[in-house]
Amino acid sequence: MSSASTPSPSSGLSRLYTRLTASVPLLVTVIVHVVLIAVAGYFVVSEQILGKKKSFDAANASENVVQKQVEHRLQVARKGGGSASSSPVSANRIFSTAENALQMPTMPDLPLVGASALAGMGFGAGAGGVGTGTGYGTGLGSGNGLGSGFMSMSFLGTTSLRASKIVFVVDVGTRMLDVRKGGFEAFSIIREEVMKLVSPLPPSAEFGVVVYESDSHDRGVNPLVNPFAVNLLPATSTNKTRFFEWMKLINLTPEKVGFRSIALRTPWRAKALPNAGLDEDFRPPTWVVALRCALEMGPDTIYVVAGSAGVPVQMLNDQELARKKKLKDNQNAEIVRSGLTIEGVEAARKAAYSRAMAALDAVNAKLKAKGQSPIVVTAARRIFEADFQAALKQKGFSIPLDYKGWSTKEGKPIMWTGTDPYDKTEYSVVLTEISKLQRALLKDRAALNIYLLVGPTEQVNEAIENLGKASSRNGGKFQLLTTKKLKEMTARDEAAK
Repeated sequence: MSSASTPSPSSGLSRLYTRLTASVPLLVTVIVHVVLIAVAGYFVVSEQILGKKKSFDAANASENVVQKQVEHRLQVARKGGGSASSSPVSANRIFSTAENALQMPTMPDLPLVGASALAGMGFGAGAGGVGTGTGYGTGLGSGNGLGSGFMSMSFLGTTSLRASKIVFVVDVGTRMLDVRKGGFEAFSIIREEVMKLVSPLPPSAEFGVVVYESDSHDRGVNPLVNPFAVNLLPATSTNKTRFFEWMKLINLTPEKVGFRSIALRTPWRAKALPNAGLDEDFRPPTWVVALRCALEMGPDTIYVVAGSAGVPVQMLNDQELARKKKLKDNQNAEIVRSGLTIEGVEAARKAAYSRAMAALDAVNAKLKAKGQSPIVVTAARRIFEADFQAALKQKGFSIPLDYKGWSTKEGKPIMWTGTDPYDKTEYSVVLTEISKLQRALLKDRAALNIYLLVGPTEQVNEAIENLGKASSRNGGKFQLLTTKKLKEMTARDEAAK
C-alpha cells in the first residue's frame, strides 16, 4: 500500500525534464535572455570602472580612401594647368593625419614700420633699367631702376636713390657766365646736363625747371624768377620737346644773356603762407626765392645750380636807418671838403663805367672774330677787379682804369654808402627760412642738392659752409663745380658710351 502512495525523487525529476523538453522554444528564449543580461552587465561594469576609450581608430580605416581622393584631385589639377602642382607642401598639409594638420603656422611678430621699410621692385626705362630695394608699401622700389615712377638718377656726380618728382633750379644770370667761372663754356655744360637728365625720364616721372637771375647785390628785393611751368609736368615726349626748345636758347649767345634769353616767360607769384611763420622783413638770396617756387610744385628731389650763396638781408629798424643816413651825409660832406661835388662825382663815375663797357664790347668783338667766347660781367665795376684784369691780360687785352673825377686823394674810387632799408644778416636765417618753407609747402621734405659754380681763384669758404649746411639739413648733398670738373664729367660720360 505505502509504496504505491509515496512518490520517489527520481519520478519528480522525470516529470520536470518531461515538461521542459516538451517546449523547446521556451528553453531557447530563457538561454538568450540570460546571455544578453550577462553581456549588458559586463559593459555597464566596464563603463563605470574603466571609463570611456579616448582613441579614435576610424582614421586608419579611412586614410587610404581619403589620400586616394586627394591624389586624384591633384592629378586633375595638374592636367588642367592649375596651381595645385606648384605647391606639394600645401598638398601634404591638406591630407596629413597629424593632430595639428589643419592648424595655421604661427605668424612672426612684425615690427611697427613706416611704408618705406617694405620691399619693392621696379622695372622700367630711364637712368636705371631694373631696380630692387626698399620702397613704399605699394611696391615702389628704389635702386638702379624704376618702380612705378621711383628711380635712381645721377646729376653732376650726385646720385639720388628715390626720385620721381624732380625740379631743377638754375642760376642763369651773368655771374654764371663770369670769366673766372668759365664763361659760356661752363654754363653750356650745365645746360646740356639738365636736358640730358630729363631726356630718359619715363612718363610716370614728373619734372620742373625754375631759372632765376639775381641783381648785382643779390638782395632779392625784386627777384627775377621764371619757371618753365608753374606745376610739375609728366615726362612725356611732348613736354620734353617743349622744354628742350625752351632751355637750349638760354645763354646760348652773348647777344642775349640771362632773362633776355628766355623765349617764353611764365608769370609766378609766391603763394601766401600766413601760418608758416615767415619773417616779412627778411629778404633771402634770390636762389632761395627760386627754391620757394620749386617747393610749391611738390617735388621729392631738387637740384640747385647757383653762381653764389647770395647775401641775406634784413629790413632795418628806424634807428639803424637813421645811422646809415648819417654815414651817407658824412660821406657827402667829405666829398665837398675835398673840392668835388656830389653831382660831379656821380657824372664822372657814370662816364668811366660807360667807357669801360665800351672797351669790353670792343674786346668781345675781337674774341668773337677769333671764334672765342666773349667775356661777360655782372656789372661794369667788375671790370676793375684784380682777377678780371688778370683774365683780360691773359687773353692779350687791357682796359684802363679811369678814376678821374670820382676818386679820393689817395686814388681810391669813391663808392657810395648805401641808404637802402636793408642790411646783411646772419646766414642761419636762410636755413630757418628753408625749413619753414619745407614744412608749409610739403607733406614730406624734399631732398635739396646744391651745386656752386666757382672759379679757381674765388674765395668761397663761407659760401661752402653755408650752402653745405643748407643741403645736409634738407637731406641732400653739396658740391663745388668748376669748369675743369665739368669737362672731366663730360669726358667720362663720353668714354662710357
